[in-house]
Amino acid sequence: SPHIISLSGTGAAVAVPGIGLPATTLNLGNVPIGSAGTQSITITNTGLATLNLTSITVTGSGFVRGTPATGTPPNCGASVAPSGQCQIAITFTASAVGAATGQINIVHNATGSPTLIALTATATPLPTPGISAPGSIAFGDQIIASSGTQALTITNPGTATLNVSAITLTGTDAASYTTAGTCTSINAGASCALTITFSPTTVGAKSAQITITSNANGQPSVTVNLTGNGILAPRPIVELSVTTIGYGNNIFGGATSSQNVTLRNAGGVALAIQSVNTVGDFVLANGCPASLASTASCVISIQFSPLGVGGRSGELVLNSNATGSPHRIPLSGTGCRWFSQATSRFFLTTCSN
Repeated sequence: SPHIISLSGTGAAVAVPGIGLPATTLNLGNVPIGSAGTQSITITNTGLATLNLTSITVTGSGFVRGTPATGTPPNCGASVAPSGQCQIAITFTASAVGAATGQINIVHNATGSPTLIALTATATPLPTPGISAPGSIAFGDQIIASSGTQALTITNPGTATLNVSAITLTGTDAASYTTAGTCTSINAGASCALTITFSPTTVGAKSAQITITSNANGQPSVTVNLTGNGILAPRPIVELSVTTIGYGNNIFGGATSSQNVTLRNAGGVALAIQSVNTVGDFVLANGCPASLASTASCVISIQFSPLGVGGRSGELVLNSNATGSPHRIPLSGTGCRWFSQATSRFFLTTCSN
């Protein structure tokens, strides 16, 4: 004595289930009004016995249990094997702008039951496109027959893509304006510019409108008013009604009836006419005054009096204080003469019978 008996054995864990979660809060983020967002959280059985899920309930306005986006791990059912996993999908449907909260309540046979998971989400306004453009563009004074340009900037202050379906130019003086550029799609927060050109052809105020049609929220169309004023150039400008004159046939020594050239001062100051002359077999029948007021006109009459037979050429020469002086108009005609054949009692010309 004492008598000793050796004893041995192996310690083993009690076969009980366990529940593991990656987090105690599930945030579904921003969800636009009228739409739904879904996210999942994974449950892991960390124990050595089957985890029995007695109930899974979801509370909170807008939160419901949904369908997982993938089948791995599977959707949580009544139980989870040791070391196994399943997922719970939560769908949040936004109905009112602002923060929303909810909760998942999981009743199970593991220590710590029930397990609570907090739910959060934010309902945001539905993404919508917007449009911003100037109400008017003023070009001011523009010399007629010249052009001025300005940019028309279209901005999308909204949260979705702005689609422009039409840009229409209308109005009494729409022909005085043109648009260039393409603005069919404008991202949220971005801008696009069109080029507007004002090219008046007559003196006076010119107005038109540009209408922009789009999918902008609450503004299917926006109007931009265009204004400008056509003025004369601050200098004299010679404007001639013809660029050349042909008189055809005329008998040598005679004179044709007059052909006219209208001279107009298209400038904004007086035109000083220094001289009006003809060169060649052409006679000035009527001239113009020494000065021609802005927008005023006069008529120059010219006759053809051939001094020879055959083709005759010359020109009208106008000297003035206008840019481009002297201004010239080519003149042409054919001189003819009478003759009679000895055996004929008819007179002929060298130009025609």
